This record gives sequence, structure tokens and C-alpha cells, in this order.
Amino acid sequence: MTKNKSDKCEICGKKLIYATKPEDYNDLTCKFCGNIFNTNIYCEDGHYICNDCHIKGPIDIIEKICAETSIKDPFELADLIMKHPNFKLYGPEHHVLTPAVILTALKNNEIKKLDGNDISLFDIKEAIRRASKIPGGWCGFYGSCGAGMGSGVAISIFTDATPSTDKPRTLANQMTSRSLAKIADNLEHCCKRSVKLSICETLAFLKEKFNIELKYTYNKCIFSAINDKCEKIKCPIF
Repeated sequence: MTKNKSDKCEICGKKLIYATKPEDYNDLTCKFCGNIFNTNIYCEDGHYICNDCHIKGPIDIIEKICAETSIKDPFELADLIMKHPNFKLYGPEHHVLTPAVILTALKNNEIKKLDGNDISLFDIKEAIRRASKIPGGWCGFYGSCGAGMGSGVAISIFTDATPSTDKPRTLANQMTSRSLAKIADNLEHCCKRSVKLSICETLAFLKEKFNIELKYTYNKCIFSAINDKCEKIKCPIF
């Protein structure tokens, strides 16, 4: 994660092992892509990130992990992606992350779209394409946080909304409005918090509107220690 030193594991912060003897090399699974590599650099707890995953850009990271993962919990998936060393503490990649993890979680839970079709990789890529158009700083300069807008993108795709559809378009706008209302919290902006709040609101929205309930575990924020702007106990996800 950002700000971790090069001799610390970017997954958990523990010490990295730099093996020099053949017998100390290990076959380990990359935490992000799931492929197995024979490596001499790994965490003392066995965590490992391959070189390809180290150098990928944030949007590539989102698309690759969402395409390959079987994770059903949107919070777990969001944390996995945000822990990637090339995923910044702040930035517009969080706008993309919100709809991508929501749709991926629905897909992995075998939830179908309102039209009865499966949620496809095309749908997830379309969410990434749409949300990637929302620039950074939108929350303060335009009064509309991109992560919150991302939840509206997810519902738009889930309901096949267009500007000409009455109820689906309404639902997508209601979703964005609901997320933005939570994000407008009188606190210093935090992209991680905005993503988590948007996911929370989307899960509640899915249950209320469509009787869709996903199982999830909501853990303490793992990014507080590296964020010097963290609001600590004032933050609802601290």
C-alpha cells in the first residue's frame, strides 16, 4: 500500500524475506492474480505479489481482479483491490471501483439482472468505462462524489436503464442520491470511506427494492494508519 517501505509487505506490513539460497525459494500464489510463482521475495506470513501485478495501473487492476475473482463479498473485494501497491490512497480510480465490485459481487452470487440475464464481464467492463469518465475532485468541485455516482452506474447497468426508461432511470438516480447523502458528512474527504459508504447504501437499496440480500463482513478500516487526513473516530468506517 502507499507509504509502506520497500522492506515491508504491501499486504500486511510485516517484514519481507529476501531469500538467497535455493532451498529458501517458495512456490507462492500471487495475492492479486491468483497465479503461482517460484519466488525469493515474500512476506514472512507468506504473502506474495507478482511483478505483473506490481506494475499494473489502477483501472487494469480493477478489471483484471474483477474478471478473475470468485469473491462474493463486495467489501472483501474492494479491500483486496485497494490494498494493491499501485492503487493510490486518493484518486478517480475509486469512482470505477464502486460499480465494478458491486456488479462483480452480484455476478459471483449468481444474481441475475432485472431482465433475467446473467451479469456478464461485458457489464462490468461497461461500468468501468462509464465510471472512468468521472474525473478526480468531482466531490468538491461539482458537488457529486464519483464513488457515489458509481453506485448509480451499478444500478443503471443492473436495471438496463437508459435516458428513455422511466423506472430504471429513476432507480439509478435514487441510488446515486442515496449514496451522496451519506457521503455528505461534514468530514475531510476520503475515497476509501466514500467507496465503503456507497457499497453500504447499494446493499441496502438492493434489499429494499429487489429483495436481494448479499452476505458480507464489514471489518475495521485497514487504511487509517497510512492516511494522515484520517478522521479517526469521527469516521463511520474507522
